[in-house]
Amino acid sequence: MSDTSVYPREVHGLVIPLQMEVSLLLPNAAVAEIMDSHGVSALPDSPEWVVGEMDWRQRRLLVVRFEMLLGESVVAKSTRQCIVVCHMLDRQARRPFVGIVAANIPRLVRIQESMLEGMMMPENWSDRPLRAALRFDGQAAVIPDLPALERELEVGVTA
Repeated sequence: MSDTSVYPREVHGLVIPLQMEVSLLLPNAAVAEIMDSHGVSALPDSPEWVVGEMDWRQRRLLVVRFEMLLGESVVAKSTRQCIVVCHMLDRQARRPFVGIVAANIPRLVRIQESMLEGMMMPENWSDRPLRAALRFDGQAAVIPDLPALERELEVGVTA
C-alpha cells in the first residue's frame, strides 16, 4: 500500500478566464505576475495566436491568446483583459516566461481532488499544448502544457 500522506491535500491555483466556454487552470507556482495588457506590440510573421511582445522586467515577453491556439476565431479585446505571466517550467527554455491573455482578472482557488472531474478533450485539441481537460468545480477547464507551449513558440516565432 502506498503512502499518500506525502501528497498535498490541496493545491493553490488560478482560474484564468478566456473568451470561450473553457478557462485555463494553473497552479500558483506557475504564475510570476498578473499585469495590465498595455504595451503589447505586434510581431510580424508570427502565428495568429501570438498577440505580440512587450517589455517585462528588462526582457521581451511573448504574449499569446489561448482562445486562438485552441481554434477560436479572432477574439475581441475585453475591457478587463490582463496578461498572466507564466514560468515556462523548463530550465533550458530560451524564453523562460510567456504572457497569456486573460479575458478577465484570474480567480484564486484551492484545488482539491474532489473538485476535479475528467473531461474528454475535443479531437481538434489533440495536437495543442495541453496536459488535460477537466471540470473544476463544475466549470470546463484545461491545464496548459507550458513546456510544449515553449516548443511551439520556438518553431512559430523567430524574434
